[in-house]
Amino acid sequence: MDRLAALLADNGGTLREVTATQVLLAEASPRVHFQEFTSAEEAEAGADWMWWWVDRDGTCFGLLAQAKILKVSGRRWTVDFGYMTKGHSQSQITKLIEAAEPYSVPAAYVLYCGDRKYRATMECSRTHRGVLCRDRERVGVSVACALVAQEAAKFHQNAAGVEVFHDAVPVEDIASPVEGLDGPVHSLVRELDEELARFLRQPQRGARRVAKELLRPLERIRLGQFAGAATLERPALTAGALFQNVPADRGHFSVPYLDHVLRGLRTGVPDYVRDVMEGRTPSAGMANGLGGIVVITDADALG
Repeated sequence: MDRLAALLADNGGTLREVTATQVLLAEASPRVHFQEFTSAEEAEAGADWMWWWVDRDGTCFGLLAQAKILKVSGRRWTVDFGYMTKGHSQSQITKLIEAAEPYSVPAAYVLYCGDRKYRATMECSRTHRGVLCRDRERVGVSVACALVAQEAAKFHQNAAGVEVFHDAVPVEDIASPVEGLDGPVHSLVRELDEELARFLRQPQRGARRVAKELLRPLERIRLGQFAGAATLERPALTAGALFQNVPADRGHFSVPYLDHVLRGLRTGVPDYVRDVMEGRTPSAGMANGLGGIVVITDADALG
C-alpha cells in the first residue's frame, strides 16, 4: 500500500479510498477473507466496510469502518471528517456512528496515510516509543474509533486529521503487535465489573486486543473531560456481547463510549461473518449500505 501511495504521489496522482481498500484486501488475501458488495451506496449509509477479527476460540470483534485518505495541501494535513453528504444536514461522521447502531458494533475510520516520505512534513511533535508520530512503522493503514475523530473535529478543526492519526493504530499489528505486550487502560469508572476491569488491566491478544486498543484513546480523552463523575448506569444489553455489565458513561461523547466499543466484542461469530468465512454470500439485507465485509481469522495467532 505504501508503494502504491508513493508511486501515485511521485506522478502527481492521488490514492482514492475505494482503490486503496481493494488493493489492501487483494494483497492480504487469502489470509484475510472478504466479500465486496457492488450495490453499496456510501452516500446514503455513511459507511463503507464491516471488519471482523475472529479468534480461534470464536471470540470476535467487529466494527463498521469508513475509509479515509490522510491528505496534504502545502503544509496542511487533513482528513475530511466533516464532509456533508449532499441533501443531508448531518455530517458523514455522525451518520457513520448512527449507521453502526443496527449492527451493534462501533464505528471507526480506516486511514490510508502513505509512507514515511509522504508524511515527512507532517507537524506532530509527539512521539511513539521515542519515534516521531509521522515516522512510526506500519501506520500506512491504521484504524481509529469514530468517536475519537468526532472529538478531534470538534476541538481541533483543521488539525483533526493529525490528531486522529496520532491515536490511530496500525491495522497490520492491532491484534498481535510486534512491539510486545499492551499496557493497561485506565478508566474513570472506578466500580467496574471485575471481569471488565481485568480486561482493561491485563495484556490482550486477538479480538480482545483490537477492542482494547480502540478504547484506549477514548479513555484518555474521557479522563481529560470535565463532565462530572462517571455514571454507573447500564445500557441495554447486546446479545452475545462478551461483557454484559458495561457502564453507560458518556462524558462529552455523543454516545456512551464504553458500550459503543465493547458491544462489538462477541463470544461467537455472527451468521453473516460465518458465511464469508465459508465462502457463502451473506443475505441481501447485509449487502444494503455496505461496501463489503472483511474477516481476519485466527486474529490471536497473528504476529
